[in-house]
Amino acid sequence: MKKATAIILLLVYLFGSTDASQLLKFPLLVEHFQKHKQENAHTTLFSFLKHHYIDDQPFDDDYLQDMQLPFKTPDVICMTLPILVPAPVTLFTPVIELPREDYQVVNDGTPPYRLPDVLLQPPKSVSALLS
Repeated sequence: MKKATAIILLLVYLFGSTDASQLLKFPLLVEHFQKHKQENAHTTLFSFLKHHYIDDQPFDDDYLQDMQLPFKTPDVICMTLPILVPAPVTLFTPVIELPREDYQVVNDGTPPYRLPDVLLQPPKSVSALLS
């Protein structure tokens, strides 16, 4: 049952969205070839195909029949356009927590940028120094 379903779905696809449906016009090709063969007994299959598919098609008495032959005119029945929907993209940056460390301050004196203030002070009196 699965095989039959697969074949049916394949045929529906082939005849619905490709030019395989043109093969259904094959009996018209045979009938038209027989008509040309009756008109001219020297017509070969190759000359018939060359006349109808390779040479320029003149607008003659059987022009409408010529245009009904397979692969003469495009039959746009169904046009499929595959649409690919990409999976949603999630961007994230992992948060890396660094371990918290306590640092011991070794130099607790005057910062280097404050040294000129300490060195360059006005002179003090001797009594201020003794007290």
